[in-house]
Amino acid sequence: MDLLIKQDSYEVKLSQLGIYNINIDDSSPSIEIDRRTVKGRSGYIHDGVTLRQKKIKVTGRLAVAGLQAFMEKKDDLIGLLCGDAPYYVTKMYPDQDDLYSFELPGTKTGDLNLLTIPHTAWKYRYKVNLNNEIEFSFIGKSEQGLKYNLAFELVTAEMPFGETIPKDIVLSGGMIPYAGTAAFSQLEVPYTVELTSSASQTSFFLEIDGRRWTYNHSATPIQEGEKLLLTGVESRIYKGIALPDLNINARTNYEYFVIKPNPLKQVRYSTNFRGTVKVLGFKELYK
Repeated sequence: MDLLIKQDSYEVKLSQLGIYNINIDDSSPSIEIDRRTVKGRSGYIHDGVTLRQKKIKVTGRLAVAGLQAFMEKKDDLIGLLCGDAPYYVTKMYPDQDDLYSFELPGTKTGDLNLLTIPHTAWKYRYKVNLNNEIEFSFIGKSEQGLKYNLAFELVTAEMPFGETIPKDIVLSGGMIPYAGTAAFSQLEVPYTVELTSSASQTSFFLEIDGRRWTYNHSATPIQEGEKLLLTGVESRIYKGIALPDLNINARTNYEYFVIKPNPLKQVRYSTNFRGTVKVLGFKELYK
């Protein structure tokens, strides 16, 4: 396997730093159960479950010409992984499945280097920080030079989920494809629903996965071409780059959207709004 590390506009693979025999083990999110007791009542009262963080353990091997090269490589890795700001990492897997053929013990010697095989990035990534120090352990000297094993652990910096790269989608057909395994809530992962009107209208609704947002104000119709931005905590009309947006919370109900996973990987929506509906910053979350 390989690990793609992206910081701002810069990205690098562990293999490009000379690391090989890479193994990546990502855990399920840690669970915190909220519950309380009541005197005279058996058992507990369940107050919900909170997913806190996810850990990604990475191990690999490094071969260098000598001690100076090792110290330089160590500085490079620490400088890359020990940052002040969170960064994204993506698992990469070999394109081939038939990597291991049957063989007797002792048939082959040396390290198995899978990095000569093309790798593909997995469908989601993690936003992380380094969780502990990078551990280096000396193995010995070989024809390749000095060999070291290394290990480090990453932990999710914000949401305890893998997430796809955000994109803007246009809603059509009454269904939203959603393959994620965690709920995509506007209150947890802020995203915007944009409504662009194609006609003058004073009353309409948008319902996504059972949560309904409504606009009703006969004295102030939404005009053709106007854009409404629904963020979950505020509804406003976009007035252009040079002008401030107009808050319209007084004309709507308070509602936010949550796209929840289901076995069909399709989420229903409905609306009588005349115009285009987009989800800006749409992404799928994976536990």
